[in-house]
Amino acid sequence: MIIYATKHDADVIRKWINDEPDIAWIVKVAEQDQTCHWKAISAIEALEEQTYALWHTRSGPLNIPSCDRNVPDAIVADPFAGWSQTMQHSGATSPWFGGNLPGPYSFTFAESGREAPGSLARSGFYWLEDRYKSVGKPANPEAKLWWKKLRRFLEKSTTQVPWANVTNRKRTIIAYVFPEAKIQIDQGRHRDLNP
Repeated sequence: MIIYATKHDADVIRKWINDEPDIAWIVKVAEQDQTCHWKAISAIEALEEQTYALWHTRSGPLNIPSCDRNVPDAIVADPFAGWSQTMQHSGATSPWFGGNLPGPYSFTFAESGREAPGSLARSGFYWLEDRYKSVGKPANPEAKLWWKKLRRFLEKSTTQVPWANVTNRKRTIIAYVFPEAKIQIDQGRHRDLNP
């Protein structure tokens, strides 16, 4: 789900997610030599321009990928107590869950765009939903219900506009524009099409 939001708008999103009892933010507590220490928490105090993982706590456990087809993934015993994972590069802002499909939701927030001077970045919520149902990895029904709840929140809180002027698509892709972002776009601030 594509969104456009300023830092002020994003605080509305943060507070709404903080109030959701079945959603936990996954945050990096520390990093050393590409080993990150992650922890699930119920609320965060501020949103930074980065990607966050959001765990639907009733959808099942989180895993730590083994990176070997012959070795099963490890299960995170208690995400609220935390766990460690070695990443391929330093500076990651969310864990890699590998074959834990459809996995946690992902939320990327950015206000500072790149396509034009002073442009508004494209942010968004991402989730694989039932994409891997055919290989035996369907989405948890409760996670699907929360995804619909998130969409209703976005529909209620934003103005929906076509994401891009694309004429040869069968359906129009909608972007959700939060109030302060809408004012700035209406005043001429460029909105990036790509993340």
